[in-house]
Amino acid sequence: MRVIELRDDRAGLEAFVVIDHDLFPVSAGGTRMLPDVDVQEVARLARAMTWKFAACRVPYAGAKAGLRFTGGDRSTLLATYKRALEPYREVFLTGPDMGTSAADFLEETDGPPPLWAQSHEGLGMDDLATGHGVKAAIEAALVHRGRTLEGATVAVEGFGKVGAGTARACARAGARVVGVSTVDGLLADPEGLDVEELLELRERHGDRFVGHGRQPMRPREELFELECDVLVPGARPDSISRGVAEELRCAVVAPGANVPYGPGAFEVLGERGILAVPDFLSNSGGVHLYESVAPNMQPEAALPIIEAAVRESVARTLATSDELGITPYAAAFREARDYLARETGAGRELLDELFPT
Repeated sequence: MRVIELRDDRAGLEAFVVIDHDLFPVSAGGTRMLPDVDVQEVARLARAMTWKFAACRVPYAGAKAGLRFTGGDRSTLLATYKRALEPYREVFLTGPDMGTSAADFLEETDGPPPLWAQSHEGLGMDDLATGHGVKAAIEAALVHRGRTLEGATVAVEGFGKVGAGTARACARAGARVVGVSTVDGLLADPEGLDVEELLELRERHGDRFVGHGRQPMRPREELFELECDVLVPGARPDSISRGVAEELRCAVVAPGANVPYGPGAFEVLGERGILAVPDFLSNSGGVHLYESVAPNMQPEAALPIIEAAVRESVARTLATSDELGITPYAAAFREARDYLARETGAGRELLDELFPT
């Protein structure tokens, strides 16, 4: 693991890049821009990117960047950050993550923007790719249980970059979105929320839109108490703690966030018969946006390809899990580990470190 610290006291720059391993010459991962982001969080996210790239059979090392922003001139700080990254541009590729957007990393060009920087029906393609991938993961998990997404109830933690895309994709596939939370609170309705209306409210009020809905705002933590078919954790790491896992009232967990399962949570969910999809599979749509579709493809053509890639990956993992009598996480690790061993010749000791049992 390599940590690159980026500092400029005059500009208020405090940032760090974590590159998880050196098995490939190039690493990649988004830039998370938050007031309290730290190296430990970024290191965990970089490791999750290693799993994600290996599971998607993409020859990049996992990486992630954290940029602390507590207020002030955002554009100046981002410009300083990107200048500080220039010496590392051959070894670290970055783009949007929590707190940043595609526009923050788009270089000026004369032609149309690349697919990843485009918008489609009011949402960014980076967000839509991940959201549609989560929707596809949900479909695969429900089919594995002999069910369909149409008519299923879905609760989404976080209605930001990924959550909004997931909610819209699920609603358009016939699911009922029964709960949506933000840092400010929760909106819930067992009959289903109007996702398009929520998107309009978010446009006007940001995360505070939950205080302007038709339903009374509730504490955000109550999202995990909702009875639903599918829960989509989509916020910071460890939102599904062991205690939360013991109380969830759902059949499937399909994360939009990275590393949402806290210590012991995945095991508890398995013991309770809740199908917990590995996060690095369910939220891998963003990888496929960059790697599996042509950069000049139209959004309406690209999204079904991304969905198909995630759906197939999750279905294959769940089938392996059943066949070998192991958890979905172990099945996904098995395939990702085999890819890295085959492509890089990595030794057992390093692979054991990257893919814990």
